[in-house]
Amino acid sequence: MALWRFMDYYSEAGNNMIQEWYKRRDPDVRADFDTTLKNLSIAPAPEWRDMKEFKHLGREGLCEVRFTTANVQYRVAGFFGPGERTFSLYVCATHKQKVYNPPNALDLAIKHRNGVKNGKGTLRERPL
Repeated sequence: MALWRFMDYYSEAGNNMIQEWYKRRDPDVRADFDTTLKNLSIAPAPEWRDMKEFKHLGREGLCEVRFTTANVQYRVAGFFGPGERTFSLYVCATHKQKVYNPPNALDLAIKHRNGVKNGKGTLRERPL
């Protein structure tokens, strides 16, 4: 039974940015992403900090969901909330040697979160 729910970021134009990224990935990447979210969804919050699938980045509460497929490191930047036991996904990226692609992924996640707070974009629950 899931303890957590995940929210996808929708742009001001109504595009689900996480799902659009997801659809463009190979089936193996999609499967690993799904498995990672399912693993996090059943773990109590204190355990997240010890899981390889998660990292708190410390910048304005920014965190990332992490997984690797075929030697490519993927990162999904997001924040806890809104509400309890909710994690919101804002930007998907790849990561290699401290470099994100897109290079502004973390800044973009913060920008999107601030936009949602100001009514420019929304969050909707991602089915697991």
